[in-house]
Amino acid sequence: MTKKLLSTFLFVASVAISSMNAQCVPNVSCIPAGATYGICPDSATGMAIGTVGVPYTQVMSMMVPVDATDFGFAGVPITSIDIVSVDSLAPGLSYVCSPAGCSFPGNSNGCILITGTPSTVWNHQVIVNAMGHATVVVPISIPQTNKQYRSIVVAAAGIESLDMTKFDVDQNSPNPFSENTEIHFSSVSASNVDFKVYNVLGDVVFNNQFRSEKGVNTIKVAANSFSPGVYIYSITNGDKTITKRMIVASK
Repeated sequence: MTKKLLSTFLFVASVAISSMNAQCVPNVSCIPAGATYGICPDSATGMAIGTVGVPYTQVMSMMVPVDATDFGFAGVPITSIDIVSVDSLAPGLSYVCSPAGCSFPGNSNGCILITGTPSTVWNHQVIVNAMGHATVVVPISIPQTNKQYRSIVVAAAGIESLDMTKFDVDQNSPNPFSENTEIHFSSVSASNVDFKVYNVLGDVVFNNQFRSEKGVNTIKVAANSFSPGVYIYSITNGDKTITKRMIVASK
């Protein structure tokens, strides 16, 4: 009989906050007009990409409805929706709520503040465990575990930010390189990808096909596979091809 009380969160990583008691200010303007509940930003938009070793802050705003009509209990007042835990946050991240205690009363707005400095590249599913409280004749509690793919993206230090709303490719880093380099690209869904490297004459000197995952993907390139010089690499997802230049330096 129970239905979901919450939209799943997209947590893209990290925060510059000095105190776990820091407060956030809700801003529910990103929730669609006419909606009585929701959490924003959500999906794969509106969230900044974190960087390993760099403090970051992200506020998630929440609108709690006055009753549970949308959840199958018409006219039943919602006492509160409580966040029990947020699992699968990147190492180095944690969260606090406003109001404190992460208990959001019915017919109110609140927010969640993700804090910390991420310590590793991260891109995992977020699991939000919540408990809805309503009153029918007697108070009832409705446990709810929400699972949905939302990118937690923490990128390697020194690379450009990827646009998570589309297929996008970063410049390889480091560049030039004499040992190894990494190329990061974003994908909005799992797809077949073609990675090619060309020399200055336009000849294909390396070609590899593989299956990408939704979110951030990484291609590792070893310098010992190429002679020193300038190369062009391309990544194709079937619909679009993006090319960049990389330089293999002498040791």
